[in-house]
Amino acid sequence: MRASTLALTVLLALPAQAIAQDTLPVLPPGMPGVGAPDQPQDSVEEWRQLQEDARTPVASIPRLDVPGPLPSGSRMVFTRDSIDWSGALTVSDLVAQVPGAWLWRAGGVGRPEPVAYAGRGSASVEYLVDGLPYLALGPDSVSTDPATLPLELFSRVEVERWPGQLRVHLFTRSHDRLAAKSNILLSAGPSSYKQYGAALERRSRGGLGFGAGLDYREAPPPSGSTGQYKGTHLWGQVSYVPAPNSGVVLQYLSSSLDRDLFSDGAITGERIEGRRGEVMLRGFFGNAAGAAGQGVRFDLLAQRSGFDSMGVDQSIWRAGGGLTWRSARTSARVLGLWANRWTPLDLQAGASIAPAPLVTLSVDGRYQAHDGERSSRWIGGRAGIGLPGGASVFGSARLGQAVAAPAVLASPEQDVSEAEVGLLWDRDWIGVEGRISRTGAFVPLAYQEIPLVTTLADVPATTWVSVGGRLKPLDWISFRGWYSQPSGSSAPGGAPARHWTLTGTIRTKFLRTFRSGAFDLKLEADYEGWRAGVLGFDALGGPVTVNEAHYLRTRVQVAIESFSIFWESRNVLDETENPVPGFRIPQYSGAFGVRWGFTN
Repeated sequence: MRASTLALTVLLALPAQAIAQDTLPVLPPGMPGVGAPDQPQDSVEEWRQLQEDARTPVASIPRLDVPGPLPSGSRMVFTRDSIDWSGALTVSDLVAQVPGAWLWRAGGVGRPEPVAYAGRGSASVEYLVDGLPYLALGPDSVSTDPATLPLELFSRVEVERWPGQLRVHLFTRSHDRLAAKSNILLSAGPSSYKQYGAALERRSRGGLGFGAGLDYREAPPPSGSTGQYKGTHLWGQVSYVPAPNSGVVLQYLSSSLDRDLFSDGAITGERIEGRRGEVMLRGFFGNAAGAAGQGVRFDLLAQRSGFDSMGVDQSIWRAGGGLTWRSARTSARVLGLWANRWTPLDLQAGASIAPAPLVTLSVDGRYQAHDGERSSRWIGGRAGIGLPGGASVFGSARLGQAVAAPAVLASPEQDVSEAEVGLLWDRDWIGVEGRISRTGAFVPLAYQEIPLVTTLADVPATTWVSVGGRLKPLDWISFRGWYSQPSGSSAPGGAPARHWTLTGTIRTKFLRTFRSGAFDLKLEADYEGWRAGVLGFDALGGPVTVNEAHYLRTRVQVAIESFSIFWESRNVLDETENPVPGFRIPQYSGAFGVRWGFTN
């Protein structure tokens, strides 16, 4: 900590003198006006051309996602910049910002972090990478652990919200400028925690492009515990996109995971060791009428997902196609996928329209045929109406049936009936949101990675209430938070009875001192708490209870142009009660590191 503080002081002190001279041109060292008046003129032209290339857009790969417009309250969006400034170390950290989402944190970073939402257990969240399902493979055939996903290799994360389920859309990096772009991440933490990341992207005027990335994390167990974790993620992409609505892309995403049997005493968690690979080939073509992204686009898709190790050798092949149509106020989408196992047929359709400036309507439907003559089929709708003064009302509903775990033949079809209404008031300095949702009865499945809880209680029809808001009394200080609970005095299994977060942020560029805007400072504290509740039941049928607890997390981040340094600490209060009984979150766990982006 002393070394980190010294490094932070030096990094802040040295560049400040140069940044204060914001009347000087921003030129590379050795350029005219920065101490080398005899520099050849062609070097200046090269630098100017680089700046021009950094501003020149080129055709990029369009996203294969849910088309908009969507009513307010339908999704939460995290861009790459907001991810870098959020303090999130894993995809789970982002999902935890959704009101009502509860993380089963089985210890520190590197341990499992499955998400529980609306009493649905392992069916709480569906994950998609570049528009295609990311299914549970390998030893865990029930649910995907979002802590094992490579957050550093994604440029955008969207969380689509339904009353009883979250759909997390993860999009890999997609460069859209003529100049090459690269990023590096170097991070360390207590107990020899370390993380390294790098990405390089390039695209030419003719449409050729490539991308490559690495994300490596090593998280030793806390003192007195077991469960060393190492994760290596690789990403590679080659594409040819000569126009916004035509091109082909070949992509590979690999995750090599190695976590030992983990324990913080008598409780033991499952180990995982193996490599997962995702190969995707996509071709798309259409017309380029209207603004970028508008018009008709056809997609042809092929994908292979595989996992090999621990006595498990699984692979899933998918092929299919889709049609997307977009205009300024209307969109529609149809997608069909065929697979060789578990879910041989997956059909999706959706449409949205904004018939008036303050009215948005959307409808979605899905049909999946699963092994064992089972099927999931549902239809859902959303609506949003704007009101005077920055307010809006919105609602959503789904009706049908679903299979919680298609890979498990014993997982039956279950009815899905859910509805939600909400009110949103959003102004520059204040925002308030409230939701009331009703979900039908459901039989959830527990998480295989945490064998302490073998079963979850059947969930009756439940009413859920959540409120949230933000307050910005000054330009440089803000507060935000949310509170969520089910109706009644106790919660369905899988989460505590009451759950809340409160975050205070100071963020300033000190524009009176650094008028160039190159300097950025963020100080943040996040306070999370919950009441006692029953998570589920152990192998003997006894209840597994989570006790009331309060966690404090702090973050400091400083940026100078594209260079930033961050310092994040978790469990600052040294809370001994934990989200999963028996597994503890170490005091002052977190990370200290730097990010640096280059355009050249």
